[in-house]
Amino acid sequence: AIEKARHSNENIIYEMGHASIAEHAVFNLDLIDVSRLLTESIQRSRLASFTEKSQRYVTFSKDYLIPKELSRRPALKQKYCELMDRLFAEYETSFHALNEYYRTHKPELKPRDRECLAKEDARYILALSTKTQMGITINARSLEQLLRRLANSSLKEAIELKELIIKQVKPICPSLIRHTDPDGYRGTVDLNKVGFSGFLQQELPWLAEIDLENKARLISAPQNADDQILGAITYGDSELSWQDNMEIIWRLPRLSKEQLWQQVFAGMKSWHKVPRAFEAADFEFELSMSESCWAQFKRHRQCTILKKSVYPGNFLIPEAIRMIGREEKWNSLIKESISLADLIPPCIKEVQNYMKLNGSICKIYVKMNFRELYHFVRLRSDEHAQWEIREVSNAICEIVKKYAPNASRMLCGKSCLK
Repeated sequence: AIEKARHSNENIIYEMGHASIAEHAVFNLDLIDVSRLLTESIQRSRLASFTEKSQRYVTFSKDYLIPKELSRRPALKQKYCELMDRLFAEYETSFHALNEYYRTHKPELKPRDRECLAKEDARYILALSTKTQMGITINARSLEQLLRRLANSSLKEAIELKELIIKQVKPICPSLIRHTDPDGYRGTVDLNKVGFSGFLQQELPWLAEIDLENKARLISAPQNADDQILGAITYGDSELSWQDNMEIIWRLPRLSKEQLWQQVFAGMKSWHKVPRAFEAADFEFELSMSESCWAQFKRHRQCTILKKSVYPGNFLIPEAIRMIGREEKWNSLIKESISLADLIPPCIKEVQNYMKLNGSICKIYVKMNFRELYHFVRLRSDEHAQWEIREVSNAICEIVKKYAPNASRMLCGKSCLK
């Protein structure tokens, strides 16, 4: 019976192309001692659930991944380990100093809340080589895509993880997971092979021009997002075509539109979702954030997110670190990490990414529809959200409200709706 079922699966999924059948098989995996860097590749899977050990709430002991790529370069490996040791030592020093600082300056805080605040900022000095742990719930179809992505990675850590997962799941479902080996397709480009240098900065690194205060820059917005969404909301009950219905909305008196918007938001609570019609309006942004903030932002993976792969030279030092007098030490360690990354030979350049710090600045392209914006802002503009991603969320919210004042009238953190 099992062999017959497996033969049927292979025929339906791979020969007939009905891959959604594989989504009925669901796995719960516990990944231990993976680097923060590798979590980026893992958590790109949209149709999966992740729970990761929090650097915001959990104190991290000195535990970092030593890339296998450095095993034949003992001198470089030693410098790498020495740097990681110093980073963790500074993390611990900054954590204790921040804890004492908040004990004095915020005596109203409970001990646990005070420690969480200290961890929240001290973690910015940790590297992406820091080990973490996560639980995953994922269906077989998404798991096959994840395994293929890991197999195509340039990191040995990713390839080893792929083999470990295969060893666990393949005996259970051999008919559901087939295409997991590298097949030459990556869908990427190599700008160095293009006979045009316009993609590359000719003088000073463009990253030096990043304005850390300008968290969000609008790329595009609908010409009239309010009418676009209102037209989508009324379309289902209208007897008109999409275009004719939109023309009615465009000509509708302002008072009539206001009455419709009041109906849309009547009785809305913090846990409610806006209607699917809000997905009819898209906004595009370019965002600046730290790797620490990116670790949170990447969880909003239903929207379109593209991260620049260049190694950044800018760094975000939390204001609290300046208040406790650790800025000079941090700057010294930041320079050390950049200098060490520059020593990595081109043949293993991906190892540089392990030396990025949580405070390293990255650039992000994101396209969100209005419904995704509501979900993001509701969570990230909340009073309990981490301060940096709250700044990013508030910056996005401020821009969107200018372009869609009616559709965004309830666009705020959930704490604002109490």
